[in-house]
Amino acid sequence: MEPVFQADPTRLMIASIVGIALLLFLIIKFKLHPVISMMISAIVIGIGAGMPLQLISETVEKGVGKTLQGIALLIGLGSMFGGILEISGGAQQIAQTLIRKFGTKKAGWALGLTGLVIGTTVFFEAGVVILVPIAFNVAKQTKKSTLYYAIPLLAGLASGYAFVPPSAGSVLVANVLGVNLGTMIAVGIPVALVATMIAGIVWGKVIGNKIFTNLPETVKELDEEKKELPSFGIVFTVIAIPIVLILLSTISSYLLSSEQVIAVLQFLGEPFVALTIATLAAMYLLGTRMGYDRKQLKMVLDRSLKPVGMILLVIASGGVIRWML
Repeated sequence: MEPVFQADPTRLMIASIVGIALLLFLIIKFKLHPVISMMISAIVIGIGAGMPLQLISETVEKGVGKTLQGIALLIGLGSMFGGILEISGGAQQIAQTLIRKFGTKKAGWALGLTGLVIGTTVFFEAGVVILVPIAFNVAKQTKKSTLYYAIPLLAGLASGYAFVPPSAGSVLVANVLGVNLGTMIAVGIPVALVATMIAGIVWGKVIGNKIFTNLPETVKELDEEKKELPSFGIVFTVIAIPIVLILLSTISSYLLSSEQVIAVLQFLGEPFVALTIATLAAMYLLGTRMGYDRKQLKMVLDRSLKPVGMILLVIASGGVIRWML
C-alpha cells in the first residue's frame, strides 16, 4: 500500500505560497534553470507541509512517473510532426491561406486560428519556432506593433495545446481529470476558440495599439522564403487525422454493433497511435511527395527530437510540484 500523508490545510497553503514564490524568485532573480528551481520548490513545499523526508523522495519519483505516463510519446511524436510541418512549409501554407481569406486587416484572426490548429498536434515550443517568423513578416508588411500579431498567435498555440487532443498538454489534463478524449475535443474546441479570441485577438489588438514594439534586430531584414508549399487541403487533412480518429473512437460504441470494428477504432483512437499515423502521413504527404528523400527526413526527425529531453525534464519537474500539493 502506498504511504499517505495528510497535511494540515493551513500549513499546506502557507508552504505552497512560499514554494511558488521561491520558484519565481529562483527563475526571475537568480536565472536558475526551471528544472532545478521546480525541484527545490517541490522539496520546500514538502518540508514546509510537514511531510516525512522519506515520503518526499518517494513523492518526487511518483510525480515524475505519473506526469510522464502517457505523454512522453506524444511529446516526441508532436516534435517530429512539427519538424515536418516546418521544413515542408505546411504551417506557413495554413497561415498564408487564412491571411488571404481574412485579409491583412484581420491577420490577427488568421494567426490566432493558425496557432490553434497547429497547437493541437505539435509541442508549444515547436509551434512558436515554426510560426513566429510568419507573425514578424505580417508585422513588417503592415508596420504595426509585433504584439498585434504575436499575441493572437501565441494564444492560439497555447489554447490548442491546452484544450484539444492529441496535444500532450490536453491529454495530460484529460488523464488527470479522468475525462474521455472525445469529450475533451468536443468541449475543448469551443473553449480554445473563446480563449484565443479573448486572450489573443482582442487583447493583442488592445495592447498592440497601446504599445509599439519593433521587429527584433535579428529579423528586421527578414524576407519571406519562396518555395513550393503543399496545398492547404493536404496540410489540414494531415493535421485533422488524429482528431478524427479520436472522435471516431469515442462515438464508435454508440454507432456500431460489431465489437471487432469498435475495438479497432478504439485502438486507432489511442492518442499515441493516432499521432503516429498522422506523423507517417505527414512524412509521406508533406515529405516524400514534396521531394525529400529518406535521409533528409531522418535528419529532420533527429533534429526535431533534440530538445525533447529537456522538455520532458521541465514537465516532469512541474508534475512533482503538483504531487506535493
